[in-house]
Amino acid sequence: VIGAHQRDLPGKTDAGTAYVFLRSGSVWTQQTKLTAPDGSASDYFGRSVAISDETTVIGANGVDLGTLGSAGAAYVFVRSGGIWSQQAKLTAPDAAAFDNFGFSVALETDAAVIGAIFDDHAGGSNAGSAYVYLRSGSVWNQQAKLTASDAASSDSFGRAVALAGDVAVVGANQDDHAGGSNAGSVYLFSRTGGSWTQRAKAIASDSAPSDFF
Repeated sequence: VIGAHQRDLPGKTDAGTAYVFLRSGSVWTQQTKLTAPDGSASDYFGRSVAISDETTVIGANGVDLGTLGSAGAAYVFVRSGGIWSQQAKLTAPDAAAFDNFGFSVALETDAAVIGAIFDDHAGGSNAGSAYVYLRSGSVWNQQAKLTASDAASSDSFGRAVALAGDVAVVGANQDDHAGGSNAGSVYLFSRTGGSWTQRAKAIASDSAPSDFF
């Protein structure tokens, strides 16, 4: 799945698209082109993509939710035969303007992690967060909201996310620490039962200012 988040659609500048390719032997062929059924200009659908088996999640960090500009959303599509259909549209329950939910996405089977890099919370303005969703049948529900234990303003926590089993990794590329301003860091969370706990914070041994690790 390949995102083209600034692809123009008729009357919708920068609405965005995503393309699905399949491999047969050594040849890759486009199977379909995905767009948001409710897409609008500057949605940036395709900013992030993830795929697992017959499911793909597409981030659209520029989506407006009512009056909340660029709150962001993520769209889930499932494939049956050769046809991809939208299964869900994920949004943050506590969505706010300019959160940019959907800037990053990760997917494994029935679990997804969605980054919201400019989410404001107790940690600070634009500190960022990541939301965990689980699928039961065809219904997706939020399980947790992840934030850094040492969150600070403009960390951009959620810039990148990854998921494997009961472990989630979240990048915060503008985190300031002893290595310098915007040196960046990565946080590791693990799940026990339904609870997610931060287990580690990784930084580069040779961190320097503006590394954006």
